[in-house]
Amino acid sequence: MNLGTKIYTWIYGKFVGDDEFGNKYYKNKKDKRWVIYKGEINASKITTDWYSWIHNISNNIPVEQKKFSWQKPH
Repeated sequence: MNLGTKIYTWIYGKFVGDDEFGNKYYKNKKDKRWVIYKGEINASKITTDWYSWIHNISNNIPVEQKKFSWQKPH
């Protein structure tokens, strides 16, 4: 992330969530959406749910599904 992106995110960005890779997703008041990658910038590190959200295919913000020890896998 360069300094300009960091400042823009700090001023205009609203954090909406993160994914299993540690990437963080933001949007602004005009619904511009972007991702701050953890580590190397690599678009293949975006899950399909977040890909749909970031490209305005879906307005649903993906939620992380946590498994609890008492839940059985499907």
